[in-house]
Amino acid sequence: MIRSPLTVLALLACAGAASAATPLPPSRPASVGGGAPAVAAAPAAEPAKPKPVGVPMDAPAAVVIERVNAALNRLDVMSADFVQMSGGRQLTGQLHLQKPGKLRFDYDAPSPLEIISDGSTVAIRDRKLATQDLYSIGQTPLKFLVRERIDVSRDLKVTGIRVDPDRVIVAVEDKATFSGTSQVTLFFDQPSLTLRQWTVIDPQGHDVTVTLRKIDTTRRPDPSLFFIDLTVIR
Repeated sequence: MIRSPLTVLALLACAGAASAATPLPPSRPASVGGGAPAVAAAPAAEPAKPKPVGVPMDAPAAVVIERVNAALNRLDVMSADFVQMSGGRQLTGQLHLQKPGKLRFDYDAPSPLEIISDGSTVAIRDRKLATQDLYSIGQTPLKFLVRERIDVSRDLKVTGIRVDPDRVIVAVEDKATFSGTSQVTLFFDQPSLTLRQWTVIDPQGHDVTVTLRKIDTTRRPDPSLFFIDLTVIR
């Protein structure tokens, strides 16, 4: 189980974003000839799928941040499976996100944790102990994850950038959390710039690595997933 509620909140600082594939336009119908004998029209060429932009290896830092921001801001809704590693222990679960402000992490058994944001409040539930701790979303790193518009260089302090052929790595500091400064490293796939993994080191020095799998950015989550019963308070 995660070491503390603060560590739980830290791992959510930059949870996942992914870009939906752009649908192709429908093929145009073949034109009908005039008085001349009908000739079978060649099938219309299907438009080529747009290639992901990605980030060139020699791109300046401003371009890297601009494209990372664009990838994160394309996110509206998302569901994904996640694998979390912390202190040598692996946990799995499901993530649901709907901007602005709504987020849910459901941990698979044996972990009893649920983490829910309804847009203004964050609840950390322990199903086994039947407890619920409440936090203001403005006091947690969640505010950067669930904002409708994100600017990594404005909302966080960028401390490092690396561009590889298969991934883009951006390291940032978040000094605005109530528990101190957290170190966050984001790993994006190339060339899609899908956020696949992040590592958070919280102010106490505990590290958490989360990897996203089976990302779906087309299906809107059930609104009931983001409901918090405020009468259940630890």
